[in-house]
Amino acid sequence: MNADRVDIIIRGAGLAGTSLMLALVEQGYTGKILVVDKLPKPDTQKTWCFWGDQNLPDSLRALIAKRWLTWSFSSDDEEFEHKTSSLDESYCCIKAEDFYQYALSKLTKTSNIEWHWNTDCEQLDSDDTAYEEGVAIMLNGKRVSADLGFDSAGQCTAPDAALNKVPNKAPNTSIINQYFSGAWVTSASPIFDSNNAALMKNMVADNHCFEFTYILPFNAHSALIELTRFSTRQESLSDMQSACEQIIADGKYGTNISTETTIERWEKGVLPMDTRIKPVKVGNWESIGVKGNMIRASSGYAFMIIQRWAKYAAAVIGNNAIHCENSGAKDTHRQQIVFTKSAVPSLYTKLDSVFLKVMRNDMARAPQLFSAMAQHIEAGAFARFMSESASFKDMLAMINAMPKRPFLRALITPEH
Repeated sequence: MNADRVDIIIRGAGLAGTSLMLALVEQGYTGKILVVDKLPKPDTQKTWCFWGDQNLPDSLRALIAKRWLTWSFSSDDEEFEHKTSSLDESYCCIKAEDFYQYALSKLTKTSNIEWHWNTDCEQLDSDDTAYEEGVAIMLNGKRVSADLGFDSAGQCTAPDAALNKVPNKAPNTSIINQYFSGAWVTSASPIFDSNNAALMKNMVADNHCFEFTYILPFNAHSALIELTRFSTRQESLSDMQSACEQIIADGKYGTNISTETTIERWEKGVLPMDTRIKPVKVGNWESIGVKGNMIRASSGYAFMIIQRWAKYAAAVIGNNAIHCENSGAKDTHRQQIVFTKSAVPSLYTKLDSVFLKVMRNDMARAPQLFSAMAQHIEAGAFARFMSESASFKDMLAMINAMPKRPFLRALITPEH
């Protein structure tokens, strides 16, 4: 390709950018796409989980590494289980290494996509030219412009940076961030119950931090054991890794540790949990991924949200290209494409906003809130709520499960 003008520029070949390309290719899009990523290769040290696969294309459904029909929560001496018999409600996991292996094997064979790994680029948009020209970057000393630009680079995850994006924030307004550090563990002995995913095990909290252990057993010999914290203070991922190692050494995940157990690799990260953080708009660039709020703020789940958005965005782009061909237009002009659909439905954003405000007001209450969900909501309703497909009855059940006083206070009291 090596042209000075393309149809689409994608900055950051992460989950959102790669999912968009897959959706475009599956819809037969033939426009020129330029992909630029700072990394030398995709970051495969992560997993993505979600409930049900009914909205996944067959190609991605085949990548599911494990399904669980049972998942659990525990706090102090209490444990609650959700069980379902429906695959549409099952808890599913896709490994990043499998996703990228499939995606790259398909996309690198597509002649209309040009890749630049281990490469940085500078955005050149200005208020005078952005609307007219779409977007532009400086790539290897050369100016490249496009009608559309999608940007996931430089995602905001640091607490201070995230706080600066909250509009009209009070001086002591806090942001909850999700910190996680997880170990891929293997054992020569069969020590894991592969039928049960522990979503929140050993929940504890103080005024600033809610902590639990997340355990995904893939078989009797291997599991992901992850220490997770929802915290208003800045946590150290290196300290969390040490704490996770201690959890594994102590066997605190409920099985007897074996001297034959080995930590194979680690995954870690930080995610903002706040509905008040708005995507930063630069010229005509569309912010995507976490940077574009394509994440469920109350939980950190993003995979299915991004898949739905990618399918929608690809359809908008494809329909516009067909319109231009039929009308005889030579170019796809930026002003003809408007992405109006929010990645997360507004109702869920509003509900998450109140829930997160309750947590900010009293983080020590978090184990009680999640235990109430686990105890009083049946598995199917919980799965549908977490996957943004809840019925009105499901919504009522979720609301009725929560303690009323802190939520009423959050609704009527401004933050200070």
